[in-house]
Amino acid sequence: MSNTIPHTITLQDGTRCNLSKRMRKGAKPLVAFLSEIPDPRDAKGRRHSLTLILLLVFVATLQGSQSLKDASLFGKINQKLFERILGVTFCHGIPRANTISSVLQAIDPDLLVNAFLQFLELLGITITTTDVLSFDGKTIRGANGEGVIRHMLSLFSHGSHLAIGQVGVAGKESEIAALERLLEQATRHDLIAKKLLLGDALHTQKTTVDLILTAGADYLFVVKGNQPGLKTTILRETEAAIGGASATDSFTMVTTDRKREITTTVTTLRLANASDAGRVLLGDWHGVKTIGILHRTGTRVSKDGTVAQVDETVGFISSRILSAKAIATHLHNHWCIENNLHWVKDEVYGEDKHTLRKGKAPQVMSYIRSMCITVCNVLKVRSISDVIHNVQKSTRLLGQFLRMGAIV
Repeated sequence: MSNTIPHTITLQDGTRCNLSKRMRKGAKPLVAFLSEIPDPRDAKGRRHSLTLILLLVFVATLQGSQSLKDASLFGKINQKLFERILGVTFCHGIPRANTISSVLQAIDPDLLVNAFLQFLELLGITITTTDVLSFDGKTIRGANGEGVIRHMLSLFSHGSHLAIGQVGVAGKESEIAALERLLEQATRHDLIAKKLLLGDALHTQKTTVDLILTAGADYLFVVKGNQPGLKTTILRETEAAIGGASATDSFTMVTTDRKREITTTVTTLRLANASDAGRVLLGDWHGVKTIGILHRTGTRVSKDGTVAQVDETVGFISSRILSAKAIATHLHNHWCIENNLHWVKDEVYGEDKHTLRKGKAPQVMSYIRSMCITVCNVLKVRSISDVIHNVQKSTRLLGQFLRMGAIV
């Protein structure tokens, strides 16, 4: 009988899934870091270990389970996978969905994030100074309940597509306030210093600018209608400088993917120093070194087939001296947090359909999905959907994937 695996996982370079060459030998597995998370439950009456519950939920989610009932059923069907291939034993059987839910409700999400980031750090997975980070919020639509935190603010890298941070945003809290906690979380693992951070126009605030600079990072923000005075000044100063000295730079790019044809023109104006920035912008915006205009024109086709005209002009500010081409690239790549994190969570892992609504369970499950996406991106798989499809069909391949990915 052939020992070949009928289902395989293809990597971005076109090769089959052979991850042993990509992971550090003797790497401490993820399950070891999960075991260091304190169990919030009373020891009396505790039957299932926190580590095994987290491992069960993670593996079940990785192979496509979209509810805790599915995760529990996956564990029952594949108990031999955990015992023989992964080397773990559920002494009291597989926990039920309500048991898993009650455990997830009590876990501190920040401890889970820290454990996963420590895992990536030990593997040698680092965010280089040339990588750019985006932060953006996402609401879990199915998470309804009194006092439940259903809005998450995440930090995502453009180049490596790693989800390197997440905090929950309380109902009456703004994303701007939550950003401070997100930066503190990433700073503990030295993921912020000397990086360039991007956020939506909502975050174009003096407080946000100061938070990022204090963390030792740089910023690039779009300026829209929420800062009308700043936008007007940027447009006036940049347009006045066009055709003048070498302080201005221009770049044009055309985007034709996703049923759209957009021409983007970026014009930058470099400022000599912070005092000049304060003088030009007529406000206390710290560290500004580059300002400019971004103009988009073209057409976009909506889901119902309607063709919409695009004609938009916005300003931007940055604490780095950046070329027009670099700014156009960074602002275009800012959408990766939507396309490669939020969209995958919804369309591949069914996050919006998840109905956890108690305690911290929605936050914990949301980051477990981010962990699954990050592991797949670390391993440079070609398609996360294909990973799910193939590991569902082959328990042997799933075990191989988990071992070579240093999960166990």
